[in-house]
Amino acid sequence: MTTDRVRSDTEPAADRDPDAKADPEASTTRARVDPWLALEDGERVRWCGRPRVQTVYPRLAIAALGMAAVAAGIALELIPLVTLLSLPAFAALPLWRYVGIARTTYAITDRRVAVRRGVLGVSVRAVALERVQNTTVTQGAIDRAIGAGTVAIETASGSTIAFRSIDDPLAVRTELERAAAGVASRKGSGSRARWAAIRDAVRGWRTALEETDERRQ
Repeated sequence: MTTDRVRSDTEPAADRDPDAKADPEASTTRARVDPWLALEDGERVRWCGRPRVQTVYPRLAIAALGMAAVAAGIALELIPLVTLLSLPAFAALPLWRYVGIARTTYAITDRRVAVRRGVLGVSVRAVALERVQNTTVTQGAIDRAIGAGTVAIETASGSTIAFRSIDDPLAVRTELERAAAGVASRKGSGSRARWAAIRDAVRGWRTALEETDERRQ
């Protein structure tokens, strides 16, 4: 699986972004995400990746065993020769999985999490970071064998987005939690600033009223 990390805001052209020159992968990462996610102005990609290609191996093994069984059955005259027509179906098992992996991308920006997947068609799902409530990391038997894991993201609506079979899932969860904390911090600062502005306006009105009353007296 290819995993890209971006340390600073990037623009499509590296010559307009000094950070992209410092990090050659930055513009490449944005180019991988921008076509399907339509990044907003100033939106920064913090992480993107896809499932480990090694998750194809179990289906590859099943396909190999199936084709070997068919070949042995025909050689021993236990099954008819027409059974050879089933071989493409066995071959399609790992191929379909591989194409699915190649067409799946996960992304974390400083505003949202998103998943793109689909073999025949394309499905994109994105959720704002402020709607992320809980994250969990799990590892099945295959994930443990290949050193991968799944990050499940629970949203405020009760639905779940999963980054399946990715490299270093604990680091990805940490990156996600940092991004969500950054959004909460920015919103908190904005709310405090708005309340401070309202408070100052009320104080100004109160002072003006008091001055008006003094003049009348």
